[in-house]
Amino acid sequence: MAATRPPFGGQQHRAMTQFVGTHTGKLDRKGRISVPAPFRAELEAAATNQLVFRTSHTHPCIEARSRPVFQKIVDGIQDLPHFSEERELLEATLISGSEMLKLDSEGRLVLPEEMIAECELGDQVAFLGKGDRFEIWNEAAARAHIADSKKRVRELRLTVSASGAGASPLNTTPRSVP
Repeated sequence: MAATRPPFGGQQHRAMTQFVGTHTGKLDRKGRISVPAPFRAELEAAATNQLVFRTSHTHPCIEARSRPVFQKIVDGIQDLPHFSEERELLEATLISGSEMLKLDSEGRLVLPEEMIAECELGDQVAFLGKGDRFEIWNEAAARAHIADSKKRVRELRLTVSASGAGASPLNTTPRSVP
């Protein structure tokens, strides 16, 4: 018997998403956007159509994560001691400042006006895939961010290990050979 997959938007499946690439789109006057087809396909593969949006605390953009990925962040915050300053700050920044939105049948949604204004989004936007999340930027700001990031990666000579342990600078100091 073939295994069945939960329906699109089902809560049982907790597959991780992999958002890759840069895509452009339009933001209309009502704040509606159409999520790029490759990103919608990732959400469908993960059996969810719910996304959690928040303005980034590090860049002028809106971050979007699937509900299961966002839940991992919430779980990490809730592991912190109750009433600790760290927990309070992260709850106020990452949880209270978020909005859960659901894609309609055509892959569209309406972004909150406050987020649009804070990130200075215009009618042309860019969607930047960042693995487990994607970001929505003003298109010109996104191009500048990508160019600056590429420049800094080259300057710092960052690499990623094959095991996925993370980026680290190359060792440019030669060691003596025994």
